[in-house]
Amino acid sequence: MWSGLPDQNLGCFFYPYLRSVDKSVIVYDTNTESVLHTLTQHTRYVTSCAFAPNTLLLATGSMDKTVNIWQFDLETPCQARSTEDQAKQFTEDWSEDDVSVWLCAQGLSDLVGIFKMNNIDGRELLNLTKESLADDLKIESLGLRSKVLRKIEELRTKVKTLSSGIPDEFLCPITRELMKDPVIASDGYSYEKEAMENWISKKKRTSPMTNLVLPSVVLTPNRTLKMAISRWLETHQK
Repeated sequence: MWSGLPDQNLGCFFYPYLRSVDKSVIVYDTNTESVLHTLTQHTRYVTSCAFAPNTLLLATGSMDKTVNIWQFDLETPCQARSTEDQAKQFTEDWSEDDVSVWLCAQGLSDLVGIFKMNNIDGRELLNLTKESLADDLKIESLGLRSKVLRKIEELRTKVKTLSSGIPDEFLCPITRELMKDPVIASDGYSYEKEAMENWISKKKRTSPMTNLVLPSVVLTPNRTLKMAISRWLETHQK
């Protein structure tokens, strides 16, 4: 799916192409039709992207509940790098500066000074609790602490997914566990049957992925996905 328009100020004309299968974004030069860069930091399907109107930035959004900001170097305008170091695939490897970048990306820039003062790196970040946020980091706002904990939990889920080796499309978006009885909902996404039935009964008729009202609550068995999971299990349990 093509999305967005190139900024002519970048020095070259290109489009991003979102690939639903391998969770990547490929940047093409529209003049030569050559691949300029492949962006692969997302762990789930990439669903959207947009260029900044007047700066050398590209934002990509994914079903992994993250937004990555990619910066294009002015000296070599057709080369891109993520504002988060791509070599650091796991949050445990983040430095204090990486944590600061992450805080800013989550709209938590006011906490950068507090985190730096307490030497919070990636490993420390993943071990933070509501008690440590209140007692050690002295974050007084309950709402702010809740937001930080929610973002940290998203990171923990991402780390768990990356380290498990399980294909992300085999995990239920609600439970983040390997699906045993996958079904397709009217939003087009697949879920574990029991988890989706509980979701519908407790959360009314909204989609867990889009938060939009579901056109129907009918759940259709996804036999193709179930067979794929079974084959994967047979291969990896030998």
